[in-house]
Amino acid sequence: MTSRESNSVYRGFQIALDLLKQYDISNLISFEFRFDEGNEGLAVKHIVDILKENRRIFAVVGSQRSACSIALGHLLKHYSIPQISPNSASHLLSDKSQFPFFLRMTSSALERNSVRIALLKYFGWKRVFVVTQGIEYFYDIYEDFHQKAIHNNITIVENFIIHNNEELRVVVPILLERDARIILILSYSTTARHFFCQAYRHHMYGDKYVVILPSNVDKYLVTENTFRNLECTTDQAILALEGSLREAAPDFRLDNFVHPYDSKYDVNELIQKIYNKSGGAQYEANGFDAIMTTVLTIDMMIRDNASYFLGEQNEVGRTLLNSLLSANFEGLLGKIVFDERGNLQKQIDIQQYRKTNSFDVFLLGYFDAVFGELQFDKSVFSEIPRDERIEIETGQGHHQERLATSLGNNLTDININHNSIHWDGKLMKEFTNKEHIDRLAVLVAGANTEKLLSVPKLPKGTSAAQAEVVVKCLEDWNIRDQVVVLSFDTTASNTGLHSGVSTIIEQNFRKMPFSCPVLIILWSSS
Repeated sequence: MTSRESNSVYRGFQIALDLLKQYDISNLISFEFRFDEGNEGLAVKHIVDILKENRRIFAVVGSQRSACSIALGHLLKHYSIPQISPNSASHLLSDKSQFPFFLRMTSSALERNSVRIALLKYFGWKRVFVVTQGIEYFYDIYEDFHQKAIHNNITIVENFIIHNNEELRVVVPILLERDARIILILSYSTTARHFFCQAYRHHMYGDKYVVILPSNVDKYLVTENTFRNLECTTDQAILALEGSLREAAPDFRLDNFVHPYDSKYDVNELIQKIYNKSGGAQYEANGFDAIMTTVLTIDMMIRDNASYFLGEQNEVGRTLLNSLLSANFEGLLGKIVFDERGNLQKQIDIQQYRKTNSFDVFLLGYFDAVFGELQFDKSVFSEIPRDERIEIETGQGHHQERLATSLGNNLTDININHNSIHWDGKLMKEFTNKEHIDRLAVLVAGANTEKLLSVPKLPKGTSAAQAEVVVKCLEDWNIRDQVVVLSFDTTASNTGLHSGVSTIIEQNFRKMPFSCPVLIILWSSS
């Protein structure tokens, strides 16, 4: 089941069925195409209509669109009918409590975040800006990426949510102003094209910028007609796009496919047809592999014991599901191996847009989904300029570390034994979401210096939490014994006799510093 609009997957379906006709497939298996046109209601209606006719459904291959696959999955689980989708990537479909009979020829959209994190860690990129298209699909991907980034000590400086592509006219100048170097785009192709047009217009491209694109963006993002109605030409878009990275399922190779049966029929012509139609892109191959895996598994079960399919529907469906999960088939995209959640485990390619004699996509390396490892071809990197694009040691993350070290040296080199420490809290909007968080600014002042030490997040807004942050900050900068004055505003949380911030801080000093409460008076025009 697919949409007529999903021509690539449909072609893969058709070519697979053309090939299967050449094999001695059991006459117990028949095929029927239904088109859902990307409509969930229509997808469900097709299945209900067949069931009303008391016809038995071995399996459903489809849909292409996640929303349709979700609707089908909720229905098919009640009849224990296995379902294989060529390309539905919603993370919801990995929930086996909701979709116990669902499999797919791709990975979950959230699993691609492991690739992105591995890529950032491989090159030492510690700070990243994110541009997220404002739809639920990408919201979910971003939230998962955010959690993985925190766990791996990667800072998301800011996430820009784009509801309208016109907003990129404002966002790109902000990225430029904030010296964004590593930018992750979570969007479909149209938004990505608008981004690169604005990047060109504001001169935000070249060796010091790295843009990471998802597989949702077309491999051939720049063609002769794609930028016709945008604010830049194709050549200008190529300048902005050059050097950008993209994670994507691997293109298939003509030598991947292994004949499932001994056959005199030469399938090379059909395989070549798929390759010529797709240019090696994955969608035709996904459709082809979905059909072949399903039909060949059913056929081999019938050859082994036809009585498998004479039992109750629930029993038949579970037996077929287990056989599919343990399928041993070499498809166009390589070996078919499903994980326990029904996601196809396959490598993810890391590609780069480059202009040599023509503008093309080059394979830099790949992420092994089975072992969770990132592998790069070192010979490819010899062709890349040794600059901030790949040699990130001169990039933003290491620049921040060197800057912090420099500031620390500047501070400790000054021989001051009479410093005052100032702190003040503020409820601020978090960069990465709409929530508000407590931050505490900590500043040191002396005769020859005045420096902002840190503005960390507070786990809680309590006096104890604030005192702990101030003391830790002094220890991190190695100036704890040089502080003689505590300076703070006269709120109850600071001045409390037993549990105020100043009282708790004083208890951490061998020599009691002098507390200096400061009453802050603001002018009000009202």
